[in-house]
Amino acid sequence: MVHKVRSSLRNSFIMARKDYMMKDLAGHWYNAKYMPDYKLNGSLYNGYRNSIEEALYFDFAIQGYDLGFTYKGKRYYFLSENDYVALSDERFTEEFQKFEDGNTALEQFKIDGKSILELIGELEDVEIY
Repeated sequence: MVHKVRSSLRNSFIMARKDYMMKDLAGHWYNAKYMPDYKLNGSLYNGYRNSIEEALYFDFAIQGYDLGFTYKGKRYYFLSENDYVALSDERFTEEFQKFEDGNTALEQFKIDGKSILELIGELEDVEIY
């Protein structure tokens, strides 16, 4: 279950510099690297299979929300800034590891030798802040 805690969007003007951020003909942002499939998945989760994919690929990587999730009982937090993403503490005050953007964090941050993308089906308590 994904909980959206904060409702404001990040500054899409700054985030639009990312090469995987695209707008469709209607002017809606989407993740061009991990594209939604409305035909296959419908519109319930913005074209993604479930709320976790929507949270990771759209809310976190495109809209710039902060992210939190649990894996094997351990909680992880990612702070989204306009020009980078960082593995953070629960208060988002300390940064432990920086990534260029949301997609890079999903691909390069490893837990037990696997990326977040490889662990999607095992993530729990996914929250967007």
